[in-house]
Amino acid sequence: MTIQTNNLFSEAIQNYQVKTTDRGLVRYVNLDNAATTPALASVEQAVQEYIASYGSVHRGAGVKSKVSTDVYEASRDTIKRFVNAPEDAYVLFTGNTTGAMNTVAYYFSFLSGKVAVSSIEHSSSWLPWVKTEGIKALGSEQVALDDMESVNEHIQLAGRKQVLQYSVNENFEFDLADIEKLLKEHDIKAFVLTASSNATGYCPDIKAIGQLVHKYGAYFIVDACQFVQHHTMDMQELGIDFLAASGHKFYAPYGGGFLIGPKKFFDNFLSYEIGGGNLPYITKDGEFLRYTNQLAHDPGTPNAIGAISMASAFEALEDIGIEQVEAYEHGLAKQVYDYLKNNSKIELYVNDNHLSTVVPFNVKGINFTDVAEELNSRFGIGVRAGSFCVYNVIRQVLDIQDETKIIEDVKAGKEDAVPGFIRASFALCNTQEDVDRFIEAMEEITK
Repeated sequence: MTIQTNNLFSEAIQNYQVKTTDRGLVRYVNLDNAATTPALASVEQAVQEYIASYGSVHRGAGVKSKVSTDVYEASRDTIKRFVNAPEDAYVLFTGNTTGAMNTVAYYFSFLSGKVAVSSIEHSSSWLPWVKTEGIKALGSEQVALDDMESVNEHIQLAGRKQVLQYSVNENFEFDLADIEKLLKEHDIKAFVLTASSNATGYCPDIKAIGQLVHKYGAYFIVDACQFVQHHTMDMQELGIDFLAASGHKFYAPYGGGFLIGPKKFFDNFLSYEIGGGNLPYITKDGEFLRYTNQLAHDPGTPNAIGAISMASAFEALEDIGIEQVEAYEHGLAKQVYDYLKNNSKIELYVNDNHLSTVVPFNVKGINFTDVAEELNSRFGIGVRAGSFCVYNVIRQVLDIQDETKIIEDVKAGKEDAVPGFIRASFALCNTQEDVDRFIEAMEEITK
């Protein structure tokens, strides 16, 4: 599959130059797209056009305010259409997926029951639940500032009791029988799942898992920040109640993210953040009246540019065709995967069945951070090296049975003691030339 990527990104992005020790000035090769992606040219253009008419969203009688409000609200409709959200679903704008998960975790903290989070979730999809459930366990207790250290410990301990983790098996796949057993044995109110692992690219069977979640009366919450830019997302077909993603993962790096969920759910709560703009009136007694619409969840002046850029990115992906995007990116990743698989110096941490756009690996006998630095300094190639905020995945993939020494070293300030691997991740901005240079670089490093 071939896509003419030269029209998708600006000249400045496509031909960004970096100095290297081996090759002088070269075009930068970005293979860290799972972390963040460059802006599409159409997104840059949409933002520039909007800035000319930028005004106060929901807060003015002037033309610019009206234009800004209309474009901002239309962005919600575009996002809903792209993921096929239910017609009455709310689109809450956040700063990123982390913000979205903190938001939804806050709301669920008022409800009874436990939370189930997978062992392969990014920390941003796990820690918000631990924190909010732990705070709830404190009840009405208030303490002096000097006592906060012990309170923080209590929050962690109490939160972890309420947030259960379900794991992948030895093949790095979820076992539906194990998931059903968990749902049977516990009163689960919220079930959290990543649509695609940020470390390995593994995409679980979302629909089958969602059916089990609903069978036992829980809400299904999906982190799609590694998924929506690569694969078809259909909330209704897959049975997803809440969906979270970040614009900077899908070619809209303007500080936007979103959380989509049911109107009937959100209307029950005071907004996660409250202030000017998201309530209609405050009485003389201090009672604040509530909206029962999306405005209730738009405190302050919103990031309209973030919203518009996300909508513009989704429109561009629709124009290209997400199936074409998937085939193109997988074709690039597969070439790198095949090369690394046949290189005896490489430890590869994904199999062919799970290969998506992410290729995780290590070079035998060389520290992963050193390999990443060589790729950058000698060849002008950017990858990610580390633990990717998924420590359970790192322990399983690297078969770490005893973490005592790691804990001791980290507490002693030795940051390089944290284990990890290298991740090359592909996107629309990549080309055959990028693949060729990466393979050539790895030949040099592993010879």
